[in-house]
Amino acid sequence: MPLPLLPDSPSIDLLIATFGRKGELDRLLTSLEKQTYKNFHIWLADQNPPGFLDDMLASHSGLPLTRIMLSSRGVSAARNSLLAMAQGELIAFPDDDCWYAPDTLANVVDAFCKHPQCGVLLGVWTPREDMPPPCSKEGPVGRIGLFRQGGTCVQFFRKEVIEGIRFDPVLGPGTGLPYGCGEDTDFLLYAHTKAKVCRCPSIRVFHPSPLNTLPNKDKIQSYASGRIFLLRKHKFSLWFQIATVFFPLCMMPIDGLRRGRRGIVYRWTMFRARLRAFFAQRTTERRRG
Repeated sequence: MPLPLLPDSPSIDLLIATFGRKGELDRLLTSLEKQTYKNFHIWLADQNPPGFLDDMLASHSGLPLTRIMLSSRGVSAARNSLLAMAQGELIAFPDDDCWYAPDTLANVVDAFCKHPQCGVLLGVWTPREDMPPPCSKEGPVGRIGLFRQGGTCVQFFRKEVIEGIRFDPVLGPGTGLPYGCGEDTDFLLYAHTKAKVCRCPSIRVFHPSPLNTLPNKDKIQSYASGRIFLLRKHKFSLWFQIATVFFPLCMMPIDGLRRGRRGIVYRWTMFRARLRAFFAQRTTERRRG
């Protein structure tokens, strides 16, 4: 879709859904206070018990922040509520446990000006600020490429591109359903059908690695179920579904060398979870058919 030119200083809306994280959110807000680009507004969907965040948020009273209180119905429902209020020319959905480099938002604006017909930008994330980003070339990203370093925290959208798109309330954490991830890639895939998506490695975001604190088996299984459900929903080919299942096995030797037994256990558990989800999804579809 053709996109109008952005103003010289476009406004950025940062839509943050949060539950159960105080220290992590404090770190994110501290990083936003340090941004060299100042034309942004934070919209916070607080799904915590009343009072849980009050003292911490008071320490960031200088930030342009609007908080709404929501019941805990999952991250997708919370982000959809915030989308209904968003007004900025640019939209992002920072995870409540990520944080930005001081120049993150400035580089987002520069990149959209450099690529005026790009509707979505993907940055890159690392678990530490002193860690070099993965080797990524700047330029367009194809449909399959959206699965590589394409999580919510590195996604930045032109508002025109996501009008009418909403997060699938079946997908994502906190729904009580078995699909614990995939809401971010699902949203990105719909945006990709409307406009070009570009990778811009100068946009740096930091996010904890799952290997720092190994997720439990239930969480890994829910993420696997979400990924397989997403691939079937968007009609990805059977070969890509199978490649997704076996990808953790390919990564197991690499993560074993990098992180020892922790990396091996994580990748093996992920492979088994994806394999189980793959056959469960196909069994469900045969029964429905």
